[in-house]
This record gives sequence, C-alpha cells and structure tokens, in this order.
Amino acid sequence: MTATLTSPGTALAELVHAVTRIWRDEHRRAALITELQSAALVPALFVPGIEHRGAAAIVATGMPTVEYRRRTLHRRIDEHLILDVEAGTGVRVMACWDDRAHRVRMHVAEVGASRLWERSVACFTAWEMTGRPVPTTDGSAS
Repeated sequence: MTATLTSPGTALAELVHAVTRIWRDEHRRAALITELQSAALVPALFVPGIEHRGAAAIVATGMPTVEYRRRTLHRRIDEHLILDVEAGTGVRVMACWDDRAHRVRMHVAEVGASRLWERSVACFTAWEMTGRPVPTTDGSAS
C-alpha cells in the first residue's frame, strides 16, 4: 500500500517529530521497565485501590502524566507498574495473596527521583477518601 503525502513541509516535519517522539518514548519505557525488574523489592503497606479493576482509570485521573499497567504472574501474584516515562521514574509493585494472614502483601521497587510511589499512595488515598468513585474513560467519576 502506498500513500502520497500532499501536505506542506511543516506538516511532514510535525509527523516526523511525532513518530520520533513515540519511538523515543517506547525506548525509554522499555529501559525503565527493565531497570524496575532488576531493582530490589522492599516490603510495603497495602494500598487500597491498587488491586481495583479500575486502577488504570484512577491513576489516569489523579496523575495524568503517569501510566499504569497490571499483569498476573500467577493466580495469586500480580505485578503493577506505575510509570512516568517523561520524568524517567517508575514503581513496580508485587502484590501477593497471603493465605496465612488472609490479606494481600505488597513489595515495591522504585527507580528515578520523583517520589512516584509517594504520589501513587497519595492518589489512591485521595480516591479512597472521596468514596472510591471509579472514573470513566472520559475522566468523569461514576
């Protein structure tokens, strides 16, 4: 498939700039995740909301420049990534169900200097204090 660009040079320059930024951000995101995976995990207090099905929307509403990703590693172990790619900082949270304690235990690793873990805890605490509204994709709460 061939596409002919009939746009002026400035539009083409903007397109090249956008594609370059996307590629650069993907490279920085991958490097940040790799660094997080090798960082030491330390015990952390349980943060209400991080296990919520709407956690990505909660983070997007409370911290618009931050990305949230979750994946299940085992039926009782979830990995949560909270990334601020532009600032070069990230948090990795490993949440594991503890049968003996009957609760979730968390371990956290953080890289970068922006105190993203503290900002994340504050975001989820504010969400909890406002009645746990789950934001929709358009940013409003339901």
